[in-house]
Amino acid sequence: DAGLVPGFPDNNSYTQDWTAYIKSLDKDVSMQNVIGYIPGNNPEMAGESVVIAAHYDHLGFGWPDARKGNEGKLHAGADDNASGVAVMLELARLAAKNWKPERAIVFVAFTGEESGLIGSKHYVKNYTRYAADKVFGMVNLDTVGRLGDAPITAFGTGSAREWVHIFRGVGFVTGVPIKSVANDFGSSDQKSFLDIGVPAVQFFGTVHQDFHSPADSIDKVDSAGLIKVAMALKETVEYLAARPEPMTVTLAARTEAAPAKREQAPAGRRVSMGTVPDFAYNGPGVLVSDVVTDSPAEKAGLKAGDLITHMADIEIKNLQGFAQQLRTMNPGDKVKIGFKREKASHDVVVTLSHR
Repeated sequence: DAGLVPGFPDNNSYTQDWTAYIKSLDKDVSMQNVIGYIPGNNPEMAGESVVIAAHYDHLGFGWPDARKGNEGKLHAGADDNASGVAVMLELARLAAKNWKPERAIVFVAFTGEESGLIGSKHYVKNYTRYAADKVFGMVNLDTVGRLGDAPITAFGTGSAREWVHIFRGVGFVTGVPIKSVANDFGSSDQKSFLDIGVPAVQFFGTVHQDFHSPADSIDKVDSAGLIKVAMALKETVEYLAARPEPMTVTLAARTEAAPAKREQAPAGRRVSMGTVPDFAYNGPGVLVSDVVTDSPAEKAGLKAGDLITHMADIEIKNLQGFAQQLRTMNPGDKVKIGFKREKASHDVVVTLSHR
């Protein structure tokens, strides 16, 4: 309890409870989002909200996305995504004491992000106190725990024309640089809002090899970086909650949230190549920021800074296309990778391993 109004004040509850069918488990599972809000104070903005979110689920002992060899091992998820929850809760704690925003600010800890955005999909379809079709803007905090000296990356700034200008101003005021990525909307909970026409972004820290592994532990979290993220978030939310004009949304027209459906976890890919992509690179191709030690990519000679342009003679336009190709492949497959290194084109054959 951060001092917020419970998301369901009629029964003084902070939880949104429902049951979702999980195909890979072949059973219904009890799910729970945690929601609190600060009411808006401007009658002209009644019903409107700014949503601040982070997902609190992770992989537990390896479900649904453990790498081969890590099954049954505890995945603490300190960066992904305890870091996002920590920043959200700290802002909620401070804001609930004395903020009187013009439009409501809703804080949501989503469940089921790792299983196909189950929690955020349920929220946009079913939360009625501040309905999804009146969400002014959404900021999702996912994997912000290892910022270091890097700028905060904001995915999805192409969802509204104002985002890049907002973050330029936030960076100026706070001294925390924010790198706007317009064309990559990310795949975390902001996608559930983008899909119904709400301008939404994800704050992200840096890429590392511990992603979705037991090595994502608290001792590696950059506490000073979390403070930077919190500062940037505070300025962003204050602006969104008070902005009188609507955002200039560049997405498809808003639609009413669809009736609730039985959710299920999507099938993941089965293979690993061992490249760590630069998520802020917009393409064409996939820029390699690091290569996992003793991985198929390292054994084939790929290095940080290489730009992957083709896979099995198919042009790779962006990270989404790269991931889609990997989903069609099996462990042990040998695949030709075309890449550029220092402007020269090269080909290598990579033998894919289990993910």
